[in-house]
Amino acid sequence: MRVDASLDALLSDALTSDYANTAPNQDKGRWRVLFIAAAATVVTLVLGMAIAQTRIQADENSLTRNALVERVIAADRRVQELEATVLTAQSDLLNAEAATLAGTSLGEQARSRLERLRIATGQTEVFGDGVTVTIDDAPLDPLSGDDTPPGKVIDRDLQMIVNGLWQAGATDIAINGRRLTPTSAIRAAGDAILVNYRPMSPPYVVSAIGPDADQLAGRFRDNPAGLLLEELETKYGVIWELQTVGDVSLPAASSTSKNSEDAS
Repeated sequence: MRVDASLDALLSDALTSDYANTAPNQDKGRWRVLFIAAAATVVTLVLGMAIAQTRIQADENSLTRNALVERVIAADRRVQELEATVLTAQSDLLNAEAATLAGTSLGEQARSRLERLRIATGQTEVFGDGVTVTIDDAPLDPLSGDDTPPGKVIDRDLQMIVNGLWQAGATDIAINGRRLTPTSAIRAAGDAILVNYRPMSPPYVVSAIGPDADQLAGRFRDNPAGLLLEELETKYGVIWELQTVGDVSLPAASSTSKNSEDAS
């Protein structure tokens, strides 16, 4: 009996010891699971808040962009209306000058001088033989997956072309039908090029009139502007073409009409 009692006591002590060691481990496992679940919940909440904030910000950016686009469109329409008003006022002024100065020798002299000044400042439409320099961005490579052309025309390129044409002997120049004057500006605004503060889009056609179109073309090709274009074509794939043209018509500086020319 003593032996059986001793065995029962020993077995009881062993089981009690095993259960005592197992209970804390189970508690630790539960706390670990609860901690992981709580952490996952917090991370989910943070990600959800971040996604919601991103969507709100994207909506705000879209609204801001749309508002800016509408303002730009409205401003452009206003500029076009003002240009039309200026053209009407110029026409009325010319008619008034003709009526006032006609009939006397002094009036005819004054009218002739005014006409020369208008031509010198680009305020009248001009005609003659000349050249065109057409320049465009390099074509996109469909295999590259890039939306940006490898060679993009910038404002300094157009400035160099215009200066090269003046140097070659041009008397009158227009870019995409916009007549240049001594006060004209060619500037960049973001990705756009502004000529006389109006945005232009490629291809850019620079038309020039000169006393001798063939000489004008030859001098331009040999001066720094022509060499620059060859370098842009070789290094960056920019597309350009120099043509001698006849019967070039360049609008007045305040006119919005496009230039027209026929290749000779």
